[in-house]
Amino acid sequence: MKPQTKYLIRWLAITAFALALVLLFISLFQNFVKPPKANLPAREARAVWMSRFDYTERFKTHNPDSIRAYIDESFRQIHDANFNMVFFQIRGNADAFYKSKYEPWSALLTGTLGKNPGWDPLEFAIQTAHRYGLELHAWINAFPAWRGLEDPIRTTPLHPYLTHPEWVVCDSSGKPMPKSDHYVSFSPGIPAVREYIVKVVADIVSKYDVDGIHFDYIRYPEDSPELGYSHDRISVRRFKSPESNPLNLSWDNWQRDQMTVFISKAYDTITSIKPYVKVSASVVGNYRTSVWNGYHVVYQDARRWAEIGKIDMIVPMIYYRRDYRENSFPTVVKEWKETIHKERPVLAGLGVYTVDWDEILLEIDDARNYGLPGLVFFAISSLDSEKLASLKSTKFQYPTLLPTLSWKDTIPPMTPNNFQIAKAEKQIRFSWATPDIPKDLEVTQQYVIYRSKFKPVDTTRGENIFAIVSGIRTEWLIEPQKNIDDFYYTITALDHAKNQSAASPAVRIEN
Repeated sequence: MKPQTKYLIRWLAITAFALALVLLFISLFQNFVKPPKANLPAREARAVWMSRFDYTERFKTHNPDSIRAYIDESFRQIHDANFNMVFFQIRGNADAFYKSKYEPWSALLTGTLGKNPGWDPLEFAIQTAHRYGLELHAWINAFPAWRGLEDPIRTTPLHPYLTHPEWVVCDSSGKPMPKSDHYVSFSPGIPAVREYIVKVVADIVSKYDVDGIHFDYIRYPEDSPELGYSHDRISVRRFKSPESNPLNLSWDNWQRDQMTVFISKAYDTITSIKPYVKVSASVVGNYRTSVWNGYHVVYQDARRWAEIGKIDMIVPMIYYRRDYRENSFPTVVKEWKETIHKERPVLAGLGVYTVDWDEILLEIDDARNYGLPGLVFFAISSLDSEKLASLKSTKFQYPTLLPTLSWKDTIPPMTPNNFQIAKAEKQIRFSWATPDIPKDLEVTQQYVIYRSKFKPVDTTRGENIFAIVSGIRTEWLIEPQKNIDDFYYTITALDHAKNQSAASPAVRIEN
């Protein structure tokens, strides 16, 4: 080989190596300055808890207009931040935030237990949530019976704490749980208690267009192992009876079984009334590890509920930091992922009220990395405009569909008809006709408009979701946007279980 050729080859190799280093540096610099967009899911539950205290004590007023305005503005803000679900609390301690046949109006609405507030918070919340394309799940505290140092006043209907004092949980000596500034609970081991709560829930599902029932405090009281809750006479007699304890379960296992019997009956009752209504429960953050856990401390066996198919979504309240030595957030998420083997969504409950916001953003990544299909934020009052803007610019950049629930329904809706887009005066009008009736006769719940610069429009990519609108609408008006003419658009329909129709033919905006 000639010396000139050797030098040329060597020079080319050095040049190629230098060029590779330059390109690597540019890539690293670009990633450092502007991180690549996350691979955002096309389906993810993004929910918030709105407690009864959030909407009744926010402004220290009982004025209905103020409360309604707060609910409306809160729902609008989370919709704009690309959330898709609200757990709205309507029962705290055997009182009602809706028109109940069995329990008195809550004192939080008027200052007086049993006083009609002149409006229906649940009905208003349902209408408002659906207007913004959000699912509304009625949040029920199951076994708490009262809260406060004084007895409930006499009302119509009479508060169940007064009508059934024998239902209160008792300690190992048989003494009823005392009143305090925390909850006094009814005993899950008493069949009449379980039947009563199921009756209350059936009344709600029958009368209201809720998307789900969300149970909280579906457990025995804290300190039950130490204090012996609940050694009420009925529970003890049933535990010792071959008829009520045919498998001769231990005391702990028998009490866990009482919770399972309750959720099974509630699930069957709810779905017999409206099969599409989703049943979920917030549970203790740890399943059975750590000092504070659901399985050993409050006799809560969420894995069993999933195994027998009596729950649709499980929401462990994982209000921990990522750097905790024993209870780190990723460790607990991993435990839940490995615990629930049956196909039931586990949504990570995030403690926005107690965990730093930077931690929350990292916990969202942890939940996604472990394959959890959703997140629930506690609580809506802790999500200020700055945090919502942070979510929308980083983790929730696009709207998303809720996960499908294949065990409830697998039949998709039909495709919306005659999808068109036209420019009107100062507005752009998206319009369509109602889909044909599907085989299961289910009414469309939502429409999803997708857009892309390419045909066909890929409806499996979250970044292509342009809007999600209510199923009662057949048009959607928006103001003109920059480069809106550059896209192809298509529309699909969703049913209650979030099955999706085939997409309509893609169209452009007509000038």
